[in-house]
Amino acid sequence: MSYEAEVLHDSEIVLVSVAGCARGRLVAEFWESEYTVRISYLDEVEERTSWNLFEALANVRSDLEREGLKPAVEGACREVYPSRMALEMGGGRKAYRWPLAGRPIAVGIFDAVSDAEHNRLAYVGEQRDFVRGLRNE
Repeated sequence: MSYEAEVLHDSEIVLVSVAGCARGRLVAEFWESEYTVRISYLDEVEERTSWNLFEALANVRSDLEREGLKPAVEGACREVYPSRMALEMGGGRKAYRWPLAGRPIAVGIFDAVSDAEHNRLAYVGEQRDFVRGLRNE
């Protein structure tokens, strides 16, 4: 008997660096009780598994940071972070965009970020620090 992982998301993405942009592919899968996020670009593949999609994406992003790359998806934006309930109940597919004023807005972590909004992209540590600062205000 053979089992295959359930593909939850599969799309082309843009990877942003100071040198410009590159095309890549993002695939998210669920198998048994774990989520896997894989980003392939050029001849490289970064893949991580975790108990939720947001953490798996953050781990892949940490690997991409070594190459100076940021995936242009909502889950990689400075002001986007999931609630504990979103992680536990939805596997981390959704997160909140935390504006400086007003209420947070739910977004899909794999939703594309437009070219005009690439300035919202952040490295993992920058994202955690930014949201931690908002929550402490």
